[in-house]
Amino acid sequence: MKQTLEDLEVKYDEPIPIHCDNTSAISISKNHVLHSKTKHTPIKCHFLRDQVANKTVQLSYVPSTEQIADIFTKPLAKAQFEYLRWKLGVRSFSQ
Repeated sequence: MKQTLEDLEVKYDEPIPIHCDNTSAISISKNHVLHSKTKHTPIKCHFLRDQVANKTVQLSYVPSTEQIADIFTKPLAKAQFEYLRWKLGVRSFSQ
């Protein structure tokens, strides 16, 4: 993401925020000790841990009900779909 911004000549020096609903993943990214339960963690998770350590990325907790990306990736109940659509700022012409 940061490389794309640089390609567009946009200066962004802050850590890139990533909203996550998995508190275990956030804890593992902040704890640099290798435990028996995390020794089989995929390489992409180690990459993310390094990015958090370098302050390139910042993970923050967002409850599952507030995950806006779910509208694009999961089948949702009508009420949840309409709520996330509202959070995205998408409005109906009839309203």
